Amino acid sequence: MTKRLRKLNDEGMRRFAEYLAAGASGDAPLSLLDNPETSDQLVPAVLVSEKVFDSRYELGVYLNSILGAFDAAVISGDRNLWTSLALLWFEQICPKGSDGLRDVMEEYRYILSGDYRHYYRHLVRSPWYLVRQHGENARFLLVASKQNNHPLSVHGEILEQVGGRQQVLASKPIIAAANKLYLDPSTGRPRKGVAGRGRGSAHRFGMVLRQLALTYDPEIMSDEGLITILPDEFGGWKRHLTRTAGQRSGAVSDASGEARARS
Repeated sequence: MTKRLRKLNDEGMRRFAEYLAAGASGDAPLSLLDNPETSDQLVPAVLVSEKVFDSRYELGVYLNSILGAFDAAVISGDRNLWTSLALLWFEQICPKGSDGLRDVMEEYRYILSGDYRHYYRHLVRSPWYLVRQHGENARFLLVASKQNNHPLSVHGEILEQVGGRQQVLASKPIIAAANKLYLDPSTGRPRKGVAGRGRGSAHRFGMVLRQLALTYDPEIMSDEGLITILPDEFGGWKRHLTRTAGQRSGAVSDASGEARARS
């Protein structure tokens, strides 16, 4: 089922903020999105689905598909738009527990903050921005390491570690390199240990790249080039990458051999 999205106006934003501050008890106030006193029509029109998403990456892909008619630079900081979308999918990003209560996090998870330190922590805008900026390479930032019953409610430790460094989060070569290192292609999820603080973890990746940027310019390097200059502490992750490439190469060779045999 689809419906035409309306954008919260200032009164709608105020009432939603009050709902959050009071603990978000009861059902989400979706009527704020339908009431002309608390919302306005979007131009051009946006039709949204009530679908349930399997990951934040899937949400990001969907958002880019429905918001493609808008100027990304204009909507990027549109607090009313992103807050409206957070309200629309509030039951997924802030679900009720078995006791009927919600674990409400900081307001900026739902209402887009004007503080640049919190921009990347908004639970709806971040998936849109990361998929728009990095496409498939954003997957390791937006898919949890383990299956979660409410995937949209989890900001993710990996994104938290990488997102605090805007020069890293905005860089296409850096995120492409990180996705190659840390995503397990057999599961489509981050490898075990990526979210920790150990050697070669995502936390260390951001710190090391900031140091290397004093000597190298990541923006003119390929993702393979960036991986090559990473220090020895990333050796384990590089070996994962080499084994994966070898397995793919072997699979291609086997398929070619079978084709020659059949011919």
